[in-house]
Amino acid sequence: MANEIFVPADFPTISAAVAAANQFDTIRVAPGIYNETVIVNKTIQLHGAQSGVDARTRTGSLGSESIIIGSGVSGAVQLVNDNVVVDGFTIANNSAGPGIGTTNGFSGYWVFNNIVQNNVFGLYINSNGLTESQVKQNVFHNNNQPGASSGNGIYSDAGVQNLFIESNLFTGSHASASIIMIGSLALPAANIIMSRNKMNMDNSIVLFNTTNVKITNNTILGALGSSIFIGGGTTRTEIESNILHNSNFNGISVNDFVGAENTNIRAKLNSIQGNAVAGLNIAAGSYDTTPPNLRLDATNNWWGSSSGPFPIGTGDAVIDPDGVAEITPFLTADPLALPGQVFSTGPIQRNGSNAQTIIVDILNNDPINPAVIEILGFFMGTAGGKTPYVHELFSLAPSTKIQKTYFVSAFEEYEFQFGITDTDGVQISIWPRDANGNLLPTQRVLSSELQQINTLTPLVP
Repeated sequence: MANEIFVPADFPTISAAVAAANQFDTIRVAPGIYNETVIVNKTIQLHGAQSGVDARTRTGSLGSESIIIGSGVSGAVQLVNDNVVVDGFTIANNSAGPGIGTTNGFSGYWVFNNIVQNNVFGLYINSNGLTESQVKQNVFHNNNQPGASSGNGIYSDAGVQNLFIESNLFTGSHASASIIMIGSLALPAANIIMSRNKMNMDNSIVLFNTTNVKITNNTILGALGSSIFIGGGTTRTEIESNILHNSNFNGISVNDFVGAENTNIRAKLNSIQGNAVAGLNIAAGSYDTTPPNLRLDATNNWWGSSSGPFPIGTGDAVIDPDGVAEITPFLTADPLALPGQVFSTGPIQRNGSNAQTIIVDILNNDPINPAVIEILGFFMGTAGGKTPYVHELFSLAPSTKIQKTYFVSAFEEYEFQFGITDTDGVQISIWPRDANGNLLPTQRVLSSELQQINTLTPLVP
């Protein structure tokens, strides 16, 4: 019968608990810092203090986390048996290798609800695929310490099989890739689903020598590279319903860096816009349409304009020197528009000598998604036009509050407008202060009192 083992109540270290455990036991680790490299060579469940708590909603505070700091070349936590579970830890600061490492000698790994940060790279995932392995609800942050494979959130180079990567958050600008799957011609990485992940100002999803990969419902904003980079040797790749915005290069990039062309790519129902080079860029000689292979199907995507992609319209460009892609019909509206709202205070009278400044408190209550906020401020008289005097555009991290201060002492009336995108979890309150710095509660404006308007007023006199 399986038992529970508690650290440090029963054993002072995680490694000692693993050594004492039997198959199918559960080890529960209390909050604290554990300076050890943990090798899990049995089918057990390893639960940290935050087991079952989505890592994307956590602050990672010292008193609430079970923190493992190891120095193993193969991982601070190494999984070397079938069906091992690692749930609810912070795994950090491994200067020798990844935070978590697995081997393709086994399968069925479950890596759930972990904060993996400041390692050489985040997760080294390999599996023989006999049982599906899952990576869910983790945060991969700033895994950029120098070393082999540095700068990757999730990395695989041994032909991983049967893998589900779902609802993870990648931040901190991984220098190489958010997720990279590398196979070989003899053993391609295969049967992989990447779904509902978010890369926020991070990096790319990268494929080399893969087969049967589905990339769906991911949000990739401001990637350092291309949002999705296909490097060669891929076949049966499906890219569906992703938000691919504002990368430094391409929304989707198709290349041949491994001496093998790509075949049978479908990209549909994606929102592709604002990418610096192109929405879709297919390098010459990188895609094979020889029957029975099919043309690259990039129909029914949104390219940032109702007129379609450039050169058909004014949206993100499609670069296709070999003419291997189908891009029409295209969508004339964004199927995955990020949530957005626009609010106004309405005109506020300064009321004589009162209200010398106003304090704007902005709280992003969304635990997962950052908010993009645009603030416009106008002053006016009792009649006539509006004159702009404030314009700010910034991003506010999840579960974060900021405060802005604006002077209004010279104005008879003023108005502030707020454009909010990427989340509907933002709350705003406005508190005027008099010349002595005292709050004027009778003139305050709460979130519930803001007026929803259609669009921000153009910032022109």
